Amino acid sequence: MILLNLIANLLITIAVAMFMIFVFGKSNMMDRVSTLERLSIKVGLALVSAGSLFNFLTCSLPQNSEVIMNVGLAVVFGWGAIFHFKYFVKE
Repeated sequence: MILLNLIANLLITIAVAMFMIFVFGKSNMMDRVSTLERLSIKVGLALVSAGSLFNFLTCSLPQNSEVIMNVGLAVVFGWGAIFHFKYFVKE
């Protein structure tokens, strides 16, 4: 279970970083929202990425519910990064 959690946390860190690059990097779609909204999503995503990196580096023994949540977050952010790359960056 701990190995699955380590992999999930590493995937979350990478996927959130890629998601942030794809959303805020090239496209101008985020220019339409207010500065406060942009700042809040950037801070929130940075906290998720930093927290998952910290979990990966400390290699703590998680509860089963935390592992399930981390796998779900890895899937969601991975899908989000691929989606934004496919439809906003690649085109």
